[in-house]
Amino acid sequence: MVQILAPIVVRKRLKKGLENPKRFTERYGITPYKRPKGELIWFHGASVGESLSILPLIEKISAIKPQANFLITTTTIAAAKVLEMRIDVQNTTHQFIPFDAKPWVNKFLDHWKPSTAFFIESEIWPNILMAAHNRQIKTYLLNARLSEKSLRNWGYVQGCATKLWGCFSGIYTQSDEFTQRFNKLGAKQAQTLGNIKLLSAPLPFDVDEYDYWRSQIGNRKCWVVASTHDGEELQIFEVHKQLKKQFPDLLTIIAPRHMQRNDSICEIAKGLTIAKFSNRNLCGEDILLVDALAKLGVFYKICQLAFIGGSLIPQGGHNPLEPAMIGALPLWGPYFFNFDDMMPLFEGIPCQQHTTEQLIFTLQDFFKYPEKVNKFVKILQKNIMDGQNKIGVKVREILKEI
Repeated sequence: MVQILAPIVVRKRLKKGLENPKRFTERYGITPYKRPKGELIWFHGASVGESLSILPLIEKISAIKPQANFLITTTTIAAAKVLEMRIDVQNTTHQFIPFDAKPWVNKFLDHWKPSTAFFIESEIWPNILMAAHNRQIKTYLLNARLSEKSLRNWGYVQGCATKLWGCFSGIYTQSDEFTQRFNKLGAKQAQTLGNIKLLSAPLPFDVDEYDYWRSQIGNRKCWVVASTHDGEELQIFEVHKQLKKQFPDLLTIIAPRHMQRNDSICEIAKGLTIAKFSNRNLCGEDILLVDALAKLGVFYKICQLAFIGGSLIPQGGHNPLEPAMIGALPLWGPYFFNFDDMMPLFEGIPCQQHTTEQLIFTLQDFFKYPEKVNKFVKILQKNIMDGQNKIGVKVREILKEI
């Protein structure tokens, strides 16, 4: 069935800009890259966040095994583009993961012949997993998470679940709660590691771009709203309008999660003026729309306050560590269940805003008293450093086994 539907799916994804027109054949297990000689370790992360969490692991393995080669596969174009800018370890190749059909999976594995494979979070492809297991490729699930809903769904196919989880040599979860859920599905090898995103390096930024936009923004009050989804920008625009009454020069910087939504975002900005990052010109507009990838590092450095998208709708939010590592205080809305395991790091810090009214009040307070923001950021950065040290020790122990 996958083989029949795949060409149709690819055509639709190409039209939507979700597949690279020059590289979509990689989804059929075809690769233009030659396999390097020697040991090859494979990492798979679906999207940007998972993919970035791979990079510090590769650096640690390289220190232990300097002759090792690495393959990173992703699902999304955004992840591929970000990795192109971030990969700084030699002997590392990126390819899009093949569709989960046996002929394409076998073609992919026949070519790359990995000795070890790491899957990040909840990206489980049955045919890929079973094929790797049958080839005696040691396979690990890192940063594993399992929601209550997924637990129920897997429970309907308990036998299949037990068989799949048994393919993993190790399952390392983000929290004790997730470990217990995997245990219920027969994955007795699951154990708690913690969230490896703690090990990610701060987002990079171009110093010249930082200087340019710092001068463009000047002394205006500003905040950045990162990784927004459909249904969130309209709420943010209303927040901006309310705040503008008190702060007439306010600048709201919006970086949508998916670039293809840029035009639709502009259409709903009724009564507001918008400048685009790509035009590189800011003349007092209300909104700066970041219509380019991998620019958040610049604006996390400029702005003291960063609101995390995917949290004003039931999406579950995105990584709150990224702004904190650079020096911006992360805020988020009522729907932030994707990062429950990280919440101890934020204890006592008023990050969650349950309503837009509360968000407005919090922003007013922080704009008036920026010293409060600085205080919370310092506390948060210390918490992050302590967490990095703890999880770093555990990760080194795991990597020594491969």
